[in-house]
Amino acid sequence: MRRVAVLGKGTLAVHACEILAELPGIVLDTVIPTTPEPGWDISLTDTVTTRWPDVRVLGSGDWRDLEPGRCDLVLSVLYDKIIGPELIDATPQIINCHPGRLPQYRGVRPVNWALRNGDDLAGITLHVIDDGVDSGPILAEALFSIWPEVDEVRDVWWRAIAHGRQLLTDALPLLDQIVPRPQDPALAVTHYSRDNHQLGDRADWTRAQSTFPAA
Repeated sequence: MRRVAVLGKGTLAVHACEILAELPGIVLDTVIPTTPEPGWDISLTDTVTTRWPDVRVLGSGDWRDLEPGRCDLVLSVLYDKIIGPELIDATPQIINCHPGRLPQYRGVRPVNWALRNGDDLAGITLHVIDDGVDSGPILAEALFSIWPEVDEVRDVWWRAIAHGRQLLTDALPLLDQIVPRPQDPALAVTHYSRDNHQLGDRADWTRAQSTFPAA
């Protein structure tokens, strides 16, 4: 049996737990919720303790509290911390579900940046975690249309979550069969928290009313 840990938050992390808990040969061992958990989504902690009472929940929210080598697979789903080499090197499979296209939108707030840049496509990506920022080989991705003229950040976020559910449903049972493909470093752009001031009216869930297109 392979032991699995899920790190992250909200609806999509819960969905990952649902899939993994049903896979043959898999034991959902540990969950590490993002802390504090966002009030605008369901609580991963509450859901896991109710539905899977035997699963260990590490309320600290810190990946460092997961003993290296304890789990054969670690899945990060919208987790908000960079995982270090202590856990990466000790885990046979360690992957991340990132709510943006890669390699064009590495780092923080990929949804906000895609709208800020006026893109007509956004994405959600499952990739191997390496020692960079969202730079590991890609396992699977889902692309979907966005409309910056009318879409708000919250619209595209929830669209990404919907596509992410299907992505995880399709890909997680096939992890041992998928051949990862390297990212093209020539296309890579990484956004950091220090760049958030450049987002302008795309920094929040919605824009100020005055910036909306006229009817």
